[in-house]
Amino acid sequence: MDSEALQKRIEDLEIRLAHQEYTQEEQARVQLELQQANTELRQQVRWLRDRLRDLEEHGGGAEGAEPPPPHY
Repeated sequence: MDSEALQKRIEDLEIRLAHQEYTQEEQARVQLELQQANTELRQQVRWLRDRLRDLEEHGGGAEGAEPPPPHY
């Protein structure tokens, strides 16, 4: 393999490496965003669960909201 072909191969490998590094950085960024969104959603679910429990404990649940419908 002559030096020109070797130089071309090295350049190609450097380009591929640069693309892989960019992809890895992008994946890390997206993973961080997803982790943050997941944390926020878990907090919201926890709040909703606690809110529902409070409503059920203090008579604000669905059972006491309306009288039962008449039976025919």
